Amino acid sequence: MSAIAGWPGTETLAFALRLRPGTEAEYRSRHDAIWPEMEQVLREAGILHYEIHLSRGAGLLFAFIIRRRDHRMDALPDNPVWQAWQARMADMLVGTPARIPLEHMFTLRAETGE
Repeated sequence: MSAIAGWPGTETLAFALRLRPGTEAEYRSRHDAIWPEMEQVLREAGILHYEIHLSRGAGLLFAFIIRRRDHRMDALPDNPVWQAWQARMADMLVGTPARIPLEHMFTLRAETGE
């Protein structure tokens, strides 16, 4: 993993999830109403930027995270707020483990003048 241009001390993480057919609208709705305490847990774990994108025809979600190198994401499974959020979302996801690791293949960096 490497730092993002303009974001020193960071690294990226990407993974995919399989979404149960017919749950796309509910998945979006639940994330539109993400709990403030869940956002806080993610930020405290070192996440600076988190995006999720849908490939509707394939039923795949693609997640992209920029996190501090000194992140504490490994401790998330012990957090009761995180556990409750995972339980809330579990009915819409397929597979175990739910997260499919993605291998980094390419990066195009903007010129920063550095």
